[in-house]
Amino acid sequence: MNQSVSVMLVGGLIRVLQGFAQAAPTLLVGLLIASVLRYYLGCPGTRRLFGGDRWRSLPQSWLVGMLLPVCSIGVLPILFEMRRAKVKPGAMSAFALSAPLFNPLSLLYGLTLSRPLVIILFALGSLVIVTALGLFWDRFAPSNEPTTRGDGGEDLKSDHLIGLRRVFATIVHFTRETTGVTMLVTLVALSGLAVLAAVLPYGAMQHSVERDDWWAPLKMLFVAVPVYATPMLAMSQMGMMFQHANSPGASFTLLILGAGMNLATPLWFARHYGWKAASMWVASLLVIVLGLSYAINKPLVPPGVEPAGHTHAFDIYANPLSTYHQLNAATVLEMVSKEIDISVLASLIALATAAFLGLVFRGLNLNEASLVAGAKASSFASSLQSTDSEPRRGLDVLVPPGVIGATILAGLFALSVVACYAYYPPPDECLEEIRTARAECLSAANSGQVDHALYWLPIWDDWSRRLEVGTFLRTGQLRPYQRVQGYLIRKKLELLEHELEHDPHEPEETRRVVRDILATNSRWVRSFHPTD
Repeated sequence: MNQSVSVMLVGGLIRVLQGFAQAAPTLLVGLLIASVLRYYLGCPGTRRLFGGDRWRSLPQSWLVGMLLPVCSIGVLPILFEMRRAKVKPGAMSAFALSAPLFNPLSLLYGLTLSRPLVIILFALGSLVIVTALGLFWDRFAPSNEPTTRGDGGEDLKSDHLIGLRRVFATIVHFTRETTGVTMLVTLVALSGLAVLAAVLPYGAMQHSVERDDWWAPLKMLFVAVPVYATPMLAMSQMGMMFQHANSPGASFTLLILGAGMNLATPLWFARHYGWKAASMWVASLLVIVLGLSYAINKPLVPPGVEPAGHTHAFDIYANPLSTYHQLNAATVLEMVSKEIDISVLASLIALATAAFLGLVFRGLNLNEASLVAGAKASSFASSLQSTDSEPRRGLDVLVPPGVIGATILAGLFALSVVACYAYYPPPDECLEEIRTARAECLSAANSGQVDHALYWLPIWDDWSRRLEVGTFLRTGQLRPYQRVQGYLIRKKLELLEHELEHDPHEPEETRRVVRDILATNSRWVRSFHPTD
């Protein structure tokens, strides 16, 4: 099916805007972590955080990446600071690939999507990949040679800023980055989504990665390289692939390449380490991922699940516009707004505010160099040891930068743990949200309001998974009966989705599926809340 140029352009624009909205929360986290590394941990502390020159630098960078809630875009400003701190190239490679793959939120979500053993094996597989690539990168990549400009690109001296001036310098750096190179690199990363929307027509990926298709991992390789996907999105797609008995090897390829990197990642490595070394790095990555994908393709086939013959997991990478869509601003706004929830909206507002402040600071020519040049002697750490310095009293004590930086990073990890409990509420709250989504979805389906039903159906599906994770977090277990009933309700929801998308629409068949869902739903709800 051919696409017109206008459909390619508008569809690509929609995908880029959707990708930017999805990236906003983790991009903010990445910018904050980069600023903390720069002004609090400093170059020596950053090198220690990622293992220094010791053998543990690769697994330690992998572990740090697994704990921080960033995506393949949010990891880029952190890479800038890692290179500035002269972190080993192999450790940078390990962190760049592992940080976007797993975090506490996505790991818990993934445990509800497929067998826990699969998620654990995928995590260990990522460790194998980043270790092998890290060893290769340390062997062939040139050493880091950070610039020594006076505009903030130079290595921070031991006589660093302290106190409120350091806090203000952190804010200035954070906001300026939202209007600088980081935003340019973000657009490069998202451009892969526009390329896929232009190449893949609407629904083109629904039959491309079947379990028995020997070429499935290779097909996914060509799609996953330009893809940008958040860890949560990659996990949900991987779960849909296992639910439909698609290729496990293709799932692994999508996770490592789709979530682990984007178009900007190899381009950034090429810019700083040379195109030849970066090309060898990318080629090695593709060979290792493809080899592991084919190695696990058959052993990880889920038992007892028959192939569905199709999947909607990859519709988000194809063009969102079909021949029935109108090409206007209203269509663009509607499709983009579907991807924006309260967390994304808050993140976009925060990014816009930071960008405004960044433009103001740029207009005032306010940067790290100007803050250092205009600082008084008492604003530097060396003033604390001078003989004429005033004695410090009460809570006005010197706290080493490393302690402050480590506390902030630990706070970010603690915040991600708290976010797990917030994102996965108690069962009673989940059931209340499910009750609302169920009423809206099924009443709309019975009355023929297809678009309204299709809007609420994925919300119902998402809350069903949050219910399982929330139960596991608070009770330490998810009973097999609860897991089976959750699987059944989601299969019934998928059948309803197919009926709603059937052309022409068949009201009687839709009502039959709705009645079947209601029967399954009663058993499912009672398994979590017997009094419901």
